[in-house]
Amino acid sequence: MRFENRVAFVTGGGGPLGIGRAACLAFAREGASVVVAGGRSADAVADEVRAKGGKAIAVHLDVTVPEQVQSAVDTAVDTFKRIDILFNNAGILGPQKLFELTPEQFDSVMAVNVKGCLLCAQAIAKVMVEQGIRGRIINNSSIYAEESHVGVLSYCVSKAALNRLTRSLALELRPHGITVNAVAPGGGAPTGMNASQNIPQDDTLPELPFAAVDAPPLERGATVWDYIGAVLFLASDEAAYISGDIMTIDGGAVSRR
Repeated sequence: MRFENRVAFVTGGGGPLGIGRAACLAFAREGASVVVAGGRSADAVADEVRAKGGKAIAVHLDVTVPEQVQSAVDTAVDTFKRIDILFNNAGILGPQKLFELTPEQFDSVMAVNVKGCLLCAQAIAKVMVEQGIRGRIINNSSIYAEESHVGVLSYCVSKAALNRLTRSLALELRPHGITVNAVAPGGGAPTGMNASQNIPQDDTLPELPFAAVDAPPLERGATVWDYIGAVLFLASDEAAYISGDIMTIDGGAVSRR
């Protein structure tokens, strides 16, 4: 198990269909203790991890509020004594066209998708540095950082900013042996950004989708599991010399750019 005796802090970990929930399950399967950071469904995901024999706690936070981020990090350290991995997965989308976009909508998307990642990285990297942990920070970006699409203006801008934040953090944390990378999903899989609108009232969690085994290679639509392997790799010892990288995971669609 690659992450035995390590602790993974996953923001947006409570999305019932998304990358965050899948990451929590995968990190636990690989031996990590998991901090499921998110809204009310975070409890259900932590329960699911524990039901499968893993170790997990849920912490509720708004990633845009510094006091809530620090409180969640303090709870994680009090419980597990350390944090080795941060997966900055929390994000929001919001349909926004140029003449319909309000300043408040733009600020909201930038606050979650960029500021939230910065706040979590600040708080958790400080723990890593103080404890001498050569940690891993992985940000969840998007192919939309490089592609412009009508209707998601602020989202595209926020993910482009997140890519630059990733590389800036990689440079600043390099002397401490902490790597910072990003994954850029594509391929149309449900990522969970809008899932909070569809959480059943009883917090039941539907099955995560798997790819059809007979689908043509790279011609099928993606599932969240197609992204998780890259997240686990970047969090592992095998990726110790990779930092400041943006890993695109879109079945080769990037070749058309």
